Amino acid sequence: MSDPSAHLQRLRALIESAPALPERGDWLALIDAAMPAAAASGAGPEMARLRQDVEDAERARDTANLQRMKVAGQLNTLHKSLAAAVPEVPAGKDAQSDALRRIEYLVTHGASAPGAVEAARAAEMEAPMPGRAVLEAVIAGERRFSKAQLEFTIAEAMVLTGWAQTPLELMAEGEPWLAALILKNQN
Repeated sequence: MSDPSAHLQRLRALIESAPALPERGDWLALIDAAMPAAAASGAGPEMARLRQDVEDAERARDTANLQRMKVAGQLNTLHKSLAAAVPEVPAGKDAQSDALRRIEYLVTHGASAPGAVEAARAAEMEAPMPGRAVLEAVIAGERRFSKAQLEFTIAEAMVLTGWAQTPLELMAEGEPWLAALILKNQN
């Protein structure tokens, strides 16, 4: 019996069954006054449901934040790759306009941009959010994650595993395991 109102009802029944109890009427009045508050606080299933709703909302928020981080990381990597591939186009104040001017330059100058492909690959390999090439290289044992890539990978792995493991437990699985988990779940 963990329900407070059930305890109070049992106590009331015991007091009612003891007619010789001094101040019996006062005790019964106090219990009757406490019953509504006890019933309200005994909303255990409702509180449990609300707590679960809060936990679910927090997980959804964390998942959405991670997704925003991924998109921002991809966009940042793309901008850096374009800047590395086309240094001839100077950077302005608007990254989007710079990217479009660099794409236009690549379209008009094509393969004549020396080192463009290598520069873009190098930028991808050092991006804070590991792309497919980085993940495949880590799985193959050809490289390790950078610090920023490892932090991002662990955060993503926590979401993918439903927060079932701590960051230390995930790191103990090893970088190739983490990379395989992320690669398997990429869109």
